[in-house]
Amino acid sequence: MNITESSKFLELQNKYNQASTEKEKIILLVEMTLEVRNFDHDRALEMAEEIITRSQAIDFQLGIGEGLNHKGACYWMMSEYDEGLHQLTQAYTIARDIENLALEAKVLNNFGRIYRNLGDLAHALKNFEDALEINEKIGNVLNQTINLTNISNLYYDLNDYDTGLEYALKCLPIFEEYKDDSKLFSIYNTLGDIYFKKEDYDEALHYFKLIYDFFDPDSLQRSVAESGLGKVYYKLKNTKKAHDYLSSALKKAEHLRNPEAEIVALYYLGRLEFQSGNYRLALERVNAAYHIAQETLRRHDLMSIHEFLSNLHERMGDIPKAFFHLKEFEKHKEDIFQQATFNKLRNLQVKNQMFVAQKEKEIAEKTAHLKQQFMANMSHEIRTPMNAIVGFTDLLLQKDPKPDQLRYLNAIKQSSDNLLVIINDILDLSKIEAGKIEIEHIDFSFREMIQSVKEVMSIKADEKKLDFNFKIDDQIPDRLVGDPTRINQILINLIGNSVKFTDKGFVEVRVHSKEIEQNDNQIEITFDVEDTGIGISKEYVAKIFESFTQAGTDTARKFGGTGLGLTISKQLVDLMSGSITVESELGKGTTFTFSIPIKVADQQHITVKENKVTQETRNRLSNISILLVEDNEFNRMVAEDTLKSMINPIHLTVAVNGEEAIEKVKEQDFDLILMDIQMPVMNGVDATRYIRSKMPDNKNNIRIIAMTANVLEEDVRNYLNAGMNAYISKPFQTDELLLKIDLVMQGYSENEMREFVKEEKPKVELPEHIVDTSFLDSFTSGDEEKKEKYIKMFLVNGPKLLENINKSLIEENYEALRVAAHSMKPQLSYMGVKEEISNIFLIEQAASTNAHYERLETLIEQLNFVCEKAFDELSTIISS
Repeated sequence: MNITESSKFLELQNKYNQASTEKEKIILLVEMTLEVRNFDHDRALEMAEEIITRSQAIDFQLGIGEGLNHKGACYWMMSEYDEGLHQLTQAYTIARDIENLALEAKVLNNFGRIYRNLGDLAHALKNFEDALEINEKIGNVLNQTINLTNISNLYYDLNDYDTGLEYALKCLPIFEEYKDDSKLFSIYNTLGDIYFKKEDYDEALHYFKLIYDFFDPDSLQRSVAESGLGKVYYKLKNTKKAHDYLSSALKKAEHLRNPEAEIVALYYLGRLEFQSGNYRLALERVNAAYHIAQETLRRHDLMSIHEFLSNLHERMGDIPKAFFHLKEFEKHKEDIFQQATFNKLRNLQVKNQMFVAQKEKEIAEKTAHLKQQFMANMSHEIRTPMNAIVGFTDLLLQKDPKPDQLRYLNAIKQSSDNLLVIINDILDLSKIEAGKIEIEHIDFSFREMIQSVKEVMSIKADEKKLDFNFKIDDQIPDRLVGDPTRINQILINLIGNSVKFTDKGFVEVRVHSKEIEQNDNQIEITFDVEDTGIGISKEYVAKIFESFTQAGTDTARKFGGTGLGLTISKQLVDLMSGSITVESELGKGTTFTFSIPIKVADQQHITVKENKVTQETRNRLSNISILLVEDNEFNRMVAEDTLKSMINPIHLTVAVNGEEAIEKVKEQDFDLILMDIQMPVMNGVDATRYIRSKMPDNKNNIRIIAMTANVLEEDVRNYLNAGMNAYISKPFQTDELLLKIDLVMQGYSENEMREFVKEEKPKVELPEHIVDTSFLDSFTSGDEEKKEKYIKMFLVNGPKLLENINKSLIEENYEALRVAAHSMKPQLSYMGVKEEISNIFLIEQAASTNAHYERLETLIEQLNFVCEKAFDELSTIISS
């Protein structure tokens, strides 16, 4: 096709003819030059000169900068790099002087292109990165994609074809959407080259043929396509087609002064002659390619040419020349390798995941998988015995224990409950790594919490015959609003340490408070935990809150433990906006002090928590027939006794593995199965799959609840995908077990149950106006028509992207969700919707890591509110 006949060029030309001011005409001329630039360098240079001359006449600095940028790009394409850098340097100075980010990004991108051709990959990457950052900031999606295509080409230069392909394929649909001929040529050529290097010759042919079929026979693009097709057919051993395409490409490239196609054509024509034994003619061809590559400083081409010339001269018996070219090849290769190493190290510092080296990605995925396996196993091993402890404690509490027994049982129950909370946080490694432990704000009795801590810890203190005292400031209100479990956890950690490291003397807890100025409803509570134990040396005091730290290896050997408790305590205190310190003297004792701000409850009375398991629930479950599948004897006893004590009458049958469960289901009918997961002979997942797929219709729809110690999100998805209706974690709470059985019997799904039991979320509060059109006003220079055009584009694209995000969340297609969020991010920014309101960047990041998937539902719920309001506001703007 002829560029001056293209629809876009004709459209721009028509606008140019209708433009009323010189500035408008110059801006349109800049766009027309961009259309011409990739097809006719000489014509584009003339147009760039015209832009500069006309802009100087009216002192239009932006026009001068755009013209200089075009000249720099033309010289890049003509391999006149020194002149190109000179023009771009002037353009960059103007862009910075007039503070035009769009022009600055264009210039930086062209700097990167020249440095890439010069083989200076470090400078190329730096310029592409800087351009990308600016385009992300101003929300220019098309130019971001151009930057990413260039970065993809860098990966190609570094022989990292998989990563280069990954980002080229992400760029392709955006260029196709914009229907930009020059950009499509660029991405098709990149994809053709990458597939060629990956030896996927069918795909390489596909993309080179797209260029060949689309562009005019006498165009630069056609010469590049023909050189690409020629080298592919060379690899496919189709000598005739290879020779025809390469000869045609060479003729066009020489006429159009296109060194890239000229070098490729000469190089592969030389290889064809080499294959035929025509060494002299091969040398003539490749030497010609060598001189062009030297003149245009194309380092990557020189490296390949030196390697081939070394082999060619060796075959011709000229060993000195063969050795010379071999040394030159090794030198160029070493330079490239050093830059590759340097760039891959730099990639680790770049915030966007697209720069991360493929190898690191593979290692991270493998590490995450190993962590998940370890955490799942650890969860099961800890929760299985905990299930017995919690279950038997609950059962004993129902047996009318004596007062002293009740005290011990309550202490066991409190300890178990606290331990389960701690286990949940420690096992969820992602929460700790991401600092995602959430602090609750609930109404609680401060003195009840202190009493429970005292009862739990006094048993240990009594065993060591220590004086154990609490001194509580009477001025502290009883009803507070905060996180009693976390405060309890911190106190148990600190008091536990004191008791552990104190052999004689005392452990004393002092609690006092003070009002926080300018906030009548908040107080600051300070806890001092003092002991007369072994103390901590000065060298360890400074790092005592670091992970896995204890006061020396002798201490660790004598007292055991991981040293994780103090780290968790500090994290929790920090999360509650508090502070924690330690004072200690070796051999004399230690005092830990932590202070937290906390809200005083409006009403100082006890609120009774409503029990969700009612008599109506028990009545519905009366006479239920349950198959309990559990291999652990203690867990079986706990579940049997719990169910029999809570549901009367109940028909309970027991199986000890999945195979036995299947036989029981074949023999009799059950209303529900409580299925353990990890069992000998056959596990619970396989048993469930068998029941769902191989049992007759009257058996295969039986309701199944997983009873499992493995409650990581990935495990739960596996259970539900196998056909289970719901799950309950071990150790289970009695009320939760009965509630889930009741809801499953009523036909609720696991997701619906979560909705049923969770507290109603507060309505998202949004500011009065969330759209800010000041950026659009600036970007369009106050042109209302352009502004309305961009808003209408967003009102078309935005709802589609939002629909994709919501659909992907439901389908758990997190990669599609991430891509949709990434596309929406600059568009929201364009419309002036701030990140702190939309959280679109957080959504994109959360969808990138499985540890953060659980955050998505809340974030996307907020996004829906934001978009609904943004769509309304923008619709009002364009209709007014």
